[in-house]
Amino acid sequence: MDLYIQISIIVITVAIVILMYFLIQTMKVLKAALEEVRLTVGELRSDVSQISVDVKEMIHNTNEMTLDVRTKLRSLDILFTTVNDVGQAVHSFTTVMKESAASLVTTIKGKEQHEVYDSVPVHSHKTKTISAVTDGIMSSIRIWRKLKNN
Repeated sequence: MDLYIQISIIVITVAIVILMYFLIQTMKVLKAALEEVRLTVGELRSDVSQISVDVKEMIHNTNEMTLDVRTKLRSLDILFTTVNDVGQAVHSFTTVMKESAASLVTTIKGKEQHEVYDSVPVHSHKTKTISAVTDGIMSSIRIWRKLKNN
């Protein structure tokens, strides 16, 4: 029986030695993996620091660009307001010119009818028409100068 116990102890010892060998091999692989993880984390920290600096710079540039765009849009607001004012002035001017032209045509037609009935020479009628057109043009120029000064 002593022999069986000694053989059992030897088998158990060999089994423990083999187990310890594989355990040591596993520990070596685990140590290498942990070293790899440590190096990767170190690289990751430096990369994140660099990316952080780049992102901060990009945000700063984006903020500057946003302010620049806002300033330029404000300048365009003034331009669009001015264009709107000019458009309204031109619209008013054309409305006045249409009304003046309509009243001029009405006046000329009325004068033609009176001239036909009153036997006024045609040459006098042409002089009056030219005078009315000249007055309309002069009025238009005065209105344009007033609108331009405002």
